[in-house]
Amino acid sequence: MPDIFNSPALTLALAMAAGMASLALGATLRIPGILLALAAGVVLGPDVANAVRPDVLGDWLQVVVGFCVSVILFEGALSLNPRRLKRTGKPVRRLISIGALIAAGGAAAVAYFIMHWRIEIAALFGALLIVTGPTVIAPLLRRIKAEKTVATVLAAEGVLGDAVGAVLATAVFGIALHPVASSFGRAALELGEKVLAGGVVGGAAGLLIVGVGRWKSLAQQHLDRVATLALVILAFQLSNAFAEESGVLAAVIAGLVVGFLGGEKQEELIEFKEELSILFIGLLFVLLAANVRMAELSGLAGRALAVAACLVFVVRPAAVLLSTIGSGLNIRQRLFVSWIGPRGIVAAAVASLFATELAATGAHEGTEFRAVVFACIVLTVLLSGLTGRPVGRLLKVLAKTNQGWLIFGANSVARALAAALKAAGEEVLLIDRNREEVAHAEMAGLPVMQANGLEINTLLRGGVETRKGVIAVTANDEINLLFVQTAKRLAPHIQAWLALGGGKGGVTDEMVEAAGAHTMCGRKFDVALLAAMLEEDRLEVQTRKREEAEKEDGKTVIRRAGEMPLLVRRSKSVEPASGDWKGVTEVVLLSPRPRSKPEPEPEPEAGTESS
Repeated sequence: MPDIFNSPALTLALAMAAGMASLALGATLRIPGILLALAAGVVLGPDVANAVRPDVLGDWLQVVVGFCVSVILFEGALSLNPRRLKRTGKPVRRLISIGALIAAGGAAAVAYFIMHWRIEIAALFGALLIVTGPTVIAPLLRRIKAEKTVATVLAAEGVLGDAVGAVLATAVFGIALHPVASSFGRAALELGEKVLAGGVVGGAAGLLIVGVGRWKSLAQQHLDRVATLALVILAFQLSNAFAEESGVLAAVIAGLVVGFLGGEKQEELIEFKEELSILFIGLLFVLLAANVRMAELSGLAGRALAVAACLVFVVRPAAVLLSTIGSGLNIRQRLFVSWIGPRGIVAAAVASLFATELAATGAHEGTEFRAVVFACIVLTVLLSGLTGRPVGRLLKVLAKTNQGWLIFGANSVARALAAALKAAGEEVLLIDRNREEVAHAEMAGLPVMQANGLEINTLLRGGVETRKGVIAVTANDEINLLFVQTAKRLAPHIQAWLALGGGKGGVTDEMVEAAGAHTMCGRKFDVALLAAMLEEDRLEVQTRKREEAEKEDGKTVIRRAGEMPLLVRRSKSVEPASGDWKGVTEVVLLSPRPRSKPEPEPEPEAGTESS
């Protein structure tokens, strides 16, 4: 019977399927999915089931790894919020410069004294292990729900640190392969070449991708996303052709350029790349874990765990606490950042590459190097994943729950609602794909995100799980219902409100009730008409207290005919108007703007005749 598993294509297919199954199971069980992917790689690998065989890929293993890593890093850099990154820029710069040097030196010292490696190999280990890994940080932050400042610092450090660590490690790799007397000058030259190649090629690729995104004919045929993918992979490989291993930096630079200049196409690219990244992350972890043999771990378990423990409890805290002095982060935030330091796919991929090339030169540390790196990945991910939320709660750096509202739509009605909520002391975040509406919201000083509000990743980035509620205020009833249904699936506890226009064959009251939502104002109204009236200055926003309401037939009338209530206040709580006025002490509403009286014509002066 032929050995069906001795096939490169089947190895890739099995690794891809096992990786996706592991990540999906991890999401269901709410545990780090990459740990399951690593376990799947070991079980399916040559030492157990012998179904996934990385050896059959030969030199193409590194090609596959390179393609996947380029897309993962591009997506991570693309996802960085430019405004938030600007606010947290100082701690991030400190972490990837001063912090990276401290971490590299500390990890190298640990490897030198515990593993007894040559100083060149220990330095290589230290340079590579400064990488915290965006592929692990992103899902962890979604589970931990850390406050925005801390989450952005960790996310940015993961993306930018990957590039810094990989490029620095490749420069140090030159030292390990050349005589010490001449290696430092050569390594410095190689580092300059890598930075130059990665920066120029990545920057050019980013500008080209921005240009492609504005090419209307491609966008209409949905070819701009595929073109972006092709350009990212080309930039990665082209940069590597100019200077080996500089492609990592090129992918990150390209992502940053598109992230800052991409405009309305940025969110579409993020959605597309996130799906690919998840697929590639699962594939790589299974494939690379299968490439680590049990024989490599024999006799190393104790020392490998000691190295990993030193990185977690000594090196990482020292690097973060020292480098972030005076950075604007408080001590609780700095302690939390020092605790969350999982290593990820770039460390695993580059370690596998180095191990293969070191072994080819006859260096005995090659197999040990890869095994220890994987041990560090497992321990750091395990600790961060299992203890991140309890530690965050202890340090009081978790995002507050039941805070603020997500508003789907940024039209003039949604902006009026958001402004009223903000004036009442509530946090708000508008979500809309329309670039013009987003620009109006930004000019009004309202927090807004240009994105597809129906995407789960958009809602997660908007912090739906920590919000008080969501409000859908678009002119499309079906889209509004779909939004609140998606939000309630992610966060069943939140309030959900939607505007209904009442078109024929549209959303019924029964559908709204089944979704666990409420109809704004308790009745149907035309969002598009109100938005047009606001833009024409025919409506104005008024706030009316109950004691200011008029009396009609002995009853207090807080809302008059022709007015559209937006918000009501009961005691200390503020919420969208529902049509129930019991206990309402204040209402914010859209009221017809009084028409100005025409100025009287001047009377003719005495002695003149009127025509």
